[in-house]
Amino acid sequence: MTDTEDPLIAALPPATDYLTYLTILEYQLTPARLPTLHKLLQDETLTTNIGWDLVQLLLPMLPQSSECLQDIARLGNPREVILRVSDALMKLQPDDEDEEEDIGDTGEGSSVQETQEMDGSLPRHILKFNCLMAMLSVLHRRIQTKSPSRFIATSLQAALEAYTLMPTNETTIALLEFFRDVAPSKRPAPPPRAASESSILRVSEASAPDPEAEAQSTAPSSNDETILVRKFLQFGLIELLKSYLLSFSSPMDSGMSWAIRLQEKLRPNLCIPGRESQTDVYTSTKHLKERDLIMAKITALSRDFGLDDKQLLAIVSQPSESHPPPLDFDEPPKNPEDIPLERHGSLLLLAARAAVAELFSSGQVTPIAVFPDLAQLFSNFVGGFKTPDEVAFGQPQPLLDSLLTLTVFSMENAIGEPSSETEFNNFVLELTACTARQNYSTLRQIPSTIIHSHPSEVTRFKLIRKVLEDDTLLTAKDSAIGWLKDEILATTEQTPESSIFQDSHYFSVLFPLLFNSTHLFLDVSSEIVASWIKFSQTLTPSIHAALGLYYVIVSSPKLRERLQLEKTYLSFRNRFLEPLKSLCHAFEADLMDHGGEGRIQSAVGEDMVEVGMARSVGVVSHTLEQVEDTVGDAFVLSDKELQEPNADDIARVDAIQKETAP
Repeated sequence: MTDTEDPLIAALPPATDYLTYLTILEYQLTPARLPTLHKLLQDETLTTNIGWDLVQLLLPMLPQSSECLQDIARLGNPREVILRVSDALMKLQPDDEDEEEDIGDTGEGSSVQETQEMDGSLPRHILKFNCLMAMLSVLHRRIQTKSPSRFIATSLQAALEAYTLMPTNETTIALLEFFRDVAPSKRPAPPPRAASESSILRVSEASAPDPEAEAQSTAPSSNDETILVRKFLQFGLIELLKSYLLSFSSPMDSGMSWAIRLQEKLRPNLCIPGRESQTDVYTSTKHLKERDLIMAKITALSRDFGLDDKQLLAIVSQPSESHPPPLDFDEPPKNPEDIPLERHGSLLLLAARAAVAELFSSGQVTPIAVFPDLAQLFSNFVGGFKTPDEVAFGQPQPLLDSLLTLTVFSMENAIGEPSSETEFNNFVLELTACTARQNYSTLRQIPSTIIHSHPSEVTRFKLIRKVLEDDTLLTAKDSAIGWLKDEILATTEQTPESSIFQDSHYFSVLFPLLFNSTHLFLDVSSEIVASWIKFSQTLTPSIHAALGLYYVIVSSPKLRERLQLEKTYLSFRNRFLEPLKSLCHAFEADLMDHGGEGRIQSAVGEDMVEVGMARSVGVVSHTLEQVEDTVGDAFVLSDKELQEPNADDIARVDAIQKETAP
C-alpha cells in the first residue's frame, strides 16, 4: 500500500478537519498501522490537536502502541492529555486483559494476545498502568503553572484509585518512579536492582513546551506550593505502602516478616540450630528479596519527601477519634496542613523504616519507650477488643507485624515502669492478642517478657488471675498459664515468705481457674460435632497448658510440697481429670476406626478429623497419661489419708481472693 492509499495519510488535515480525522482513526487504526501513526505523531501540531483523544483508542493495543502513547505525552497538549490519562486510570480494572477485544490483525498472522504470550509480556492491566504512569511523569514535567499541586492532586487520585486494585511489584515500582519524577527535589534514579524494574517505561526523547504555559512560572511561584506538592507526595507514598503491604495479607503469605527477622538478628540465641531462619528465606527467595528492595525504595523516598520518624510517631500516637477525615480530592486542599497522613499507613511506614534500617544497616532507628509510648500505640490500633481473636483474625497481619516490629526494637532498651496497673494490664493483653496466633513461638513469648518486667508480684499475679477468670479472654488463657509457670520456676529457690508464687494459698486462688471443669461439660450425645470443634479449636490450648503446669509441679517434690498439691488432688482428680478423660474417650469412641458412628468424620472430613484429633485429643490424652503416672508415684496414700484444706487455709484463700480481685 502506498502512502497515498493509506487512509491515515490520505485523510491527514487539512484534507479533513481534526474531528473527522479522529473518526477515521477510530475505524481504520490497527496494530499494523501503529508505526505509521507513530511517524505522523511527530508533527507537533497534529499531536497537540488530536493526541488527547487517542489515549483510550491506543491503550487496548499495548504493548505495540507504547511509542504512540509516549508521543502523545511528549507532544500533545499536556493539560488536556493529563485529564485523559487520569480518566483512563480511574476506569482501569485488573481484569481488563480478560475481555475480548477485537482490535484486528497485527499484520503478521497472529493476534495481540498471542503476541503478548510469545514475548512474555505482563498482564495487560499492568502494561496499561505502567504506560499511563510514564505518561504522567512526562506530562507533569511539561506543564508550566503557578499551581502544580492542582495537577498533582488530579493525577494522584487517579493513580491511587487504580493502584489499590493492582498492587503488584511492577505497578508499585511504576508509581514510585512517578513520585520520584514529580517531586520538587529529587536524587537521580538509582540503577535497576529488582527484576520488576525492567517493566518501567522511561521516555528519553525531547518534549514540546507547554502551549499554555503561564507567564513567569517555570518554577512554583511560592515556597508554599512546593510544600503543598511535597505533602501530596507524602500522602501518596503512605497510601501506596498501605496497599502494597495489605496485598500480602492472605493466610499463606509470609508478608514482610519483619518482627521475626529482627528477633533473629537482635537475639540470635533464640534461633533454633539446624532450622532455616526467616532471614535466610528472604535472602534466598527471589520474590521475597524483591519485596525487600521495594521497601528500601519506599523508605528512601519517604526521607527524600521530608517525612521523619518524629512526625510519623506524632500521627500514630493520636487516638483514632482525634484524626481528621480522609482527604477529599473533590476539593483539594490549598494548605499543606489540611492534607492528612493516614494513621495506619504512618504506622506501617514507621515500622518499615525501623526494619529496613536495622536489617540492612541503612540508617538509625528512633527508639520508642515501651511505657507510655508503645503502650499508647497498641491502645490506638488494637485496643478495646472484646476477645483476643478479634485482633488476631480481625486485623491484617501487616498491621500486627508492624506493631510487633516496633515492640522488638523497644524491648532492646529498658522496659521501664507503667504509670498504672490499668496501663500495664491493657498493654499486656493487647500485645498478647497480637501474638497469640503468630506462627513463631519466640513472637508468642514477647508478652511474657513484658509481664515479668513489672516489679510488683501482686500486679503480675492479678493480671494472670484476670486472664484465667475472664471467659472473654479464653484464647489468651494458655499464655497466662505460661506466665504463671515461668513465675513459679523463676522463684523455686525463694521461700513462700519472699514470693507469692511459692505460696500455696495464692496458688489455691488460681487452682479452680486453671482446672475449670465447667468447660468440659459438652453435649457429646446430640451435639458431638460442635463439641469437638469447640474442644479442638478453643479449649485444647489452655487445657494442655494447665496439664503441663500440673505435671511440672507434681514432678518436683519441692514444688509439690510447697504448693501443697496433696490438699487439692482429690478435687483435681474428681472435678477435672475424670471429666476430661471421659470427654476425650467420647470423641475417640465416635471414630469409625473405633467402631463409632463417625459423625465427626462425616461433618468435617476424614483428613481434618485425623489432624484435629492428633492436635487436640491426642495431645491432651498423652499429657493426661503423663500426669496420671506421676500422680500415682507422688500420692500413694488412700483418699481418706490425703490431706485436705483446713479452716485456716480456706480463710486465708478467701482473704487473698478479695485482696487480688482484678
